[in-house]
Amino acid sequence: MMQKGKKNIFCFFVGLIFFLSQIPYANASSEISNFLFDLGVKYYQQGKLEDALKEFKKVLLVDPNNQSALRYIQQIQQGRLSSQNIVYVLPTSNKTELNEAQKLELIELQQEMIKSRISSSVKAPTKIERKPLSSTKYQGQREKVPLITVNLDGTLNSLKQPIELPLGDSVIVKGTNITRFLVVTPEVVTAQKRSIDEVLITGKSIGYTFVHFWDANGRWTVEFSGTFPRIEGMTAEEYVRQTEGFSRNFKIRYSLEWSSFETGSSLESLERSTYSWAHNLGLTGESPYGDIDSALTVRSYNKATDLTFFTVGLNHGLWGPFKDFSLRGFDFTPSFSNLAFPSTDLRGAMLSSPAFNNKLHYTTFWGREGGGRYGNLSPNLAKQEDSFIEGINLDFTPTKKQDYQFSLLRGHGRDRLDYLEDYGLDFIGSYNFTKNTSLSYEAAYDTQRLAHLLKWRSSGERLSFSADYRHINKNFKSITGYGWNQGQIGWLLNANYNPMPKLSISASLDLYRDRLFPAEDNDSRWNQDFSANVAYRLTENTSISTSYSIANELGRVSQNRQQTAGAGVSYTSKILGKDTSLYLSAYHQENKDYNSHSTDYINERVLAGLRFNLLGNLYYYANQEYNFLRQRFNGVKSQPNAWETGIDWRDDILQGPLYGSLRFTYRDEEDATSELSFLSGEDYIESYSELGYHSGDVEVYGGCSFRNIWKENPNTKKRTEMTFNAGLRYLWDTGLRWESVGNIEGYVFKDLNSDGLRQRDEPPVEGIKITVGKRTSTTDLFGYYKVKGIRARKAGVSIDTTKLPAGYVLTVPSTQEVNILHNRTIRVDFGITARSEISGMVFEDANSNGRIDIGEKGVANVILVIDGHKKTVSDRSGRYIFSNVGVGEHTLTIDLSSLPVQYLPLVPIKKDITLYEGITYVYDIPLSKEE
Repeated sequence: MMQKGKKNIFCFFVGLIFFLSQIPYANASSEISNFLFDLGVKYYQQGKLEDALKEFKKVLLVDPNNQSALRYIQQIQQGRLSSQNIVYVLPTSNKTELNEAQKLELIELQQEMIKSRISSSVKAPTKIERKPLSSTKYQGQREKVPLITVNLDGTLNSLKQPIELPLGDSVIVKGTNITRFLVVTPEVVTAQKRSIDEVLITGKSIGYTFVHFWDANGRWTVEFSGTFPRIEGMTAEEYVRQTEGFSRNFKIRYSLEWSSFETGSSLESLERSTYSWAHNLGLTGESPYGDIDSALTVRSYNKATDLTFFTVGLNHGLWGPFKDFSLRGFDFTPSFSNLAFPSTDLRGAMLSSPAFNNKLHYTTFWGREGGGRYGNLSPNLAKQEDSFIEGINLDFTPTKKQDYQFSLLRGHGRDRLDYLEDYGLDFIGSYNFTKNTSLSYEAAYDTQRLAHLLKWRSSGERLSFSADYRHINKNFKSITGYGWNQGQIGWLLNANYNPMPKLSISASLDLYRDRLFPAEDNDSRWNQDFSANVAYRLTENTSISTSYSIANELGRVSQNRQQTAGAGVSYTSKILGKDTSLYLSAYHQENKDYNSHSTDYINERVLAGLRFNLLGNLYYYANQEYNFLRQRFNGVKSQPNAWETGIDWRDDILQGPLYGSLRFTYRDEEDATSELSFLSGEDYIESYSELGYHSGDVEVYGGCSFRNIWKENPNTKKRTEMTFNAGLRYLWDTGLRWESVGNIEGYVFKDLNSDGLRQRDEPPVEGIKITVGKRTSTTDLFGYYKVKGIRARKAGVSIDTTKLPAGYVLTVPSTQEVNILHNRTIRVDFGITARSEISGMVFEDANSNGRIDIGEKGVANVILVIDGHKKTVSDRSGRYIFSNVGVGEHTLTIDLSSLPVQYLPLVPIKKDITLYEGITYVYDIPLSKEE
């Protein structure tokens, strides 16, 4: 019985031990790391730096990625604290605090792990084995990434950890007879045994975890970092870049516009009065030499048909070393205008291009004035004239704040007007004082006379102001005719003020003398044109406004004074659940003509109206206009008024490609017989209807209007009018592209001076994958790669950053976009450099303990020099940094002349530093403040 009981007890303990061995030590590794870290901090705070250093190194054996421990080790070895106030927050846990026995167990586990790592001989890293999951590729997506195999042997310590594991991806951990494994944080990864020697680890969520493995060689620990899932297919950026890289297809645009106007005394007597149509045809697309566009217009009016417009152009041109130029032939309008050359249409040729790194932009052209004709549309109104203009415009921008333009023009031909000069010159200089404030001056010369224009512009968040001064000789001529504001001298002032979001105020004042046609009684009299407007939004639905204007032109040969003052209110809201708009405005108008008093008047004008939604997109509207007119010359009074009402509708039909439009209007004018009446003197009923089809790149429409007019004024005529119109618009994508075909080559190299440029003594980097679209190339022994036969307008050249040597970063963008030049090879290099830097704090060490404490402040503007030439300055917080410093020996020097006079350094002025790849060396500079 006793023997049986002993057997039962023995079996119970064996089973208990087996059961306990299967319980996951979910937080074992992290608790070891935290416990050792706390112990190290405790020793550090007690001043036991050697003991603290040992504990922090133990932390790294358990957790090699523990940045806090690395920071303390670095600072202990350098003999001072970091440049920043460090606050370490340890992971929280819902478990109770460990007791002493548990802590001892963790220490034993930690010692076992240390022995395991120390006993493992470090060998050269084993090449990572990849096993493809399947030979099937996803159409239109990237090839599935093969599984990575991590070997549990001496190479594990040389493997970069933690191993990044995107959600859904897996790695194989391979050992020798793996007996068991333990996932510390099961929420991050899952583990599944594939065979006696392999375990499949799969990413489950974002986070960080350890996985422990036990095999014939002992226990191993592998770190994993769960990351976002790997993107299948192209990313949005890659798709956009690739799509933009293709040349756009050639597209043909065609439109037809047709109209016929008929009139008569009645519907039965209608006769066609005018008949016209126009064909417009255009072609656009990209080529290896730039963007091509062409267009032509054929018009017919009554019985004449002409080709009235034709142009061909090349924009963003590329030809050998020349790029971004524009070339246009036949009909064009030059891209600039000034006092000497107002904008005009020409028929000829024009070339525009940048030069000298876009500091200079020039335009040169030659063309026939008026554009000429390619037919006989209006033989009695226009003819092809023998009058030509040619010229050049230079636009020079030496800095962002300065801009200078110069134009030289020449006009010639038998039909050129006799009074015009043969040459014209123009100069414009401008300067931007700030982003919103500028001053410019323009001078034009027609070889006989000058014209001047001075402009000031200033704009702010609430107030904008401009002032123009003009001084134009009364006989000044532009190259095409009479000059702008010829003979005038004066000021033009404009201001806009928004003191609050609801209120806006604007005003304009033009003061000038007209020396070309001055007043006969006083040729030095000034004219004044003034206008002001104030608008205020009372509520979200209600706005009020007021305005005043006066044109006091007593200094001109036709002396006249007009002034108007008015106010109005508008309201928009829902009435009875329907969108409704109401408005009411009133104006006082005066006119005094000093040359013809019969046109003098005073008028009070009132306008009111509403627009009301009836159903869907069907609206009703009504407008009423009252005028209380008094003629000053004879005192005759009248009240011309008009009433207009109607309905209108426009909408898609059955939510399909068809759309329609209907309008019906009735207008009734009364008392419109006055000679100064503001009304037409006609009453009418008008209707209009339109039906159209719009789908994608095709639109067809047709419409008809009918107007029956009866006379209210004896000077008008009773009649009936009908207008018919139709049109077609079509865009055809031909699917044809004219691609550039070129090559891309370059080098991947170690950029020792971090300038992004390859020098002869900078070593190459082999085995780096370069991607251009769907094509790839790998650098050879000399760091060289080449991708041939790229058919695209632009291409993004990308480097696979996952293949870079450990501790290296790029000195250029990882993706560089280049233009593909036809039958040429483009050079694109990628430089990499060790991610090493020197940084620290310059601070006032109040207690002279050599480390920065709470309350101690940084010292700004202290200059530090590395290796006698490279400088940096401490910022407002006292921090300084030398980025991308090469590995090896360096000397850091404090520039004493930059120190405030009351400070003395508590460390040597010069510090010799040995820097390794991928290391940030922290060197703080405490200062003593002398009283």
